[in-house]
Amino acid sequence: MKIINFVIAAASLFLITSCEKKPVDEPSVLKEKDITEVSYGSHSQQKFDIYLPAGRSMTTTKVFIFIHGGGWTSGDKADFFSSIPYLKSTYFPKYAVVNMNYVLANAFTGQYALPNQIEDIQKVIDLIVSKSAEWQIKPEFVLCGHSAGAHLSMFYAYTQNNPRVKAVVSLAGPADFEDPVYANNIILGILFGGLVNPAVIPSGMSVHKYASPVTWMQKNSTPTIAFFGTTDTAVPVNEQKQRLDNRAAQSKVPYESYIWNGDHNAFGTEPNLSEISLKVKAFLAKYNP
Repeated sequence: MKIINFVIAAASLFLITSCEKKPVDEPSVLKEKDITEVSYGSHSQQKFDIYLPAGRSMTTTKVFIFIHGGGWTSGDKADFFSSIPYLKSTYFPKYAVVNMNYVLANAFTGQYALPNQIEDIQKVIDLIVSKSAEWQIKPEFVLCGHSAGAHLSMFYAYTQNNPRVKAVVSLAGPADFEDPVYANNIILGILFGGLVNPAVIPSGMSVHKYASPVTWMQKNSTPTIAFFGTTDTAVPVNEQKQRLDNRAAQSKVPYESYIWNGDHNAFGTEPNLSEISLKVKAFLAKYNP
């Protein structure tokens, strides 16, 4: 009898203890995490930083990729360092933010911008996709670049047609190099000759036409929001905005364009930064909800 009573008591204690325990599969809230200098290739410049938000998940946390400018031959992800904490906390708290470097072009050594830098963007996307479960993020992307980085964002989106890329944000990005301000510039002509691999240019197509994002924009291209500066001499607003506007209208691509007050780099100053961020946030809510 004593043995039977002991067994009953032990069983009762086990049931009570089990009922008090929380389910083993109860989800925990992930903390914010920054991972820097992630290698996506063997070159020293093939690195990116990723800022993972708190409470992220594979169903809700998409990826916002910054691509720096510098004329394809210079610049660094450090150019965005000061803006990222503000943007990720204030305007894009639900996104994982990526700040990437790419291998800089060098016309003297044959290190081409195109297609090499487009391939670097693809490598970053591929690595993030492979890490999406580990990092608990949804492998859907917004590409955002300034100047040459904006050009690369558009060029990648319109030539690769990657369904994972849901939107493009262009900050003072050159869109059409057939614009006489570029096509008739002897210095730029020499530069372009060294930055685009001639082997990839279709027969009969000029280097200026090949390198222009508007050449590749078509009906099903990625939704794009573009910004230009009123006094920008590197990417003249009157011609470049109009050419991109016209091509987007012809292609019926979801598209918006705006002008900030200031020069090529004034997007990072207030009130421009706040105004641009709000417009981008509204655009993404519409086309990448």
